[in-house]
Amino acid sequence: MAKSTTPENGAEVSAQPEEGSRSKVSRVRRYVPGIVFALLVIGLVTGIGSGTLCSVGYESIAAVCPLGALESLFGAGTFVARAVIILAVAAAVVLLVGKAFCSWVCPIPPLDRFLSGKKRREADKAARIEAAHHVSGRLAACAGCAGCGEKKPGEKPLAADGAAKRRFAKVDGRHVVLGGSLVSAAICGFPVFCLICPVGLTFATAIALYRLVGFNEPTLDLIVFPLIIVAELTLLRKWCHRFCPISALMGLVANFNKATRPKIDPDLCLRKDGTPCTVCAAACPEFIDPAGDLGDRALAECTRCGQCAAACPADAIRFTKKGLTRGNR
Repeated sequence: MAKSTTPENGAEVSAQPEEGSRSKVSRVRRYVPGIVFALLVIGLVTGIGSGTLCSVGYESIAAVCPLGALESLFGAGTFVARAVIILAVAAAVVLLVGKAFCSWVCPIPPLDRFLSGKKRREADKAARIEAAHHVSGRLAACAGCAGCGEKKPGEKPLAADGAAKRRFAKVDGRHVVLGGSLVSAAICGFPVFCLICPVGLTFATAIALYRLVGFNEPTLDLIVFPLIIVAELTLLRKWCHRFCPISALMGLVANFNKATRPKIDPDLCLRKDGTPCTVCAAACPEFIDPAGDLGDRALAECTRCGQCAAACPADAIRFTKKGLTRGNR
């Protein structure tokens, strides 16, 4: 088991959560995207559904995904009231639950795990452990700083003068793809990225499969769409972290989200007495440090997957008033 050591006190704690340590909520969360996808597909083929994650609605009332709405605005080059309303509603949801869509609804993360081999899974696990070691180093650096030394677990990072410091999600490859999507929409006059969006292609593949089985209508879609998805998730590794423009768009709003973020009980957190515990950071697939926001990525990137709460050895992490900890098993 990987260990993390702080030179100042020599305290040694696990940087790797126990295998199988997962709350009931965290376990259920792994099945929800598949259930949502199955229900939407069943609704499509039976004619009683309301659309997909890309386009939902009822009769004359319809809406596209926030990225599609934004692309439509750029493509139309004019004010589109429906698109603005969609963006406003989506922003309100993100302000409430952050990027929960990424781990609770989106079908791409489960598909990515399915396509990942043992070697890649081990590499991802090692990357989380390495990110936790980075947190250990930052904890050690903060221990000698007057500002950071006064910070309690769960509080915002402090500047050298002890003032609260807000961390925003960093601009990365996802934002480049987002910008490219909007520019291409403005040039071509329609949402270009929607043609290669893995979320949309996943539903399109399911529909093509249904047409083949139900009506004996073979199409190239059944070959082309899966190939594009596999290429995006295997050749463009870590699609969600590095390339997904939907994640980038939500992250811009999630910078201002406070509700449902991981909350730390300072009386329970092992860091309260200087122990350099990084178990929650090692469990986080987003490379976040829930206890001190000292991770490689800002707390705004949290997808509410609950893995940090499930791994916490002190049951110190919660997301709601009732809490989301290992005690909720």
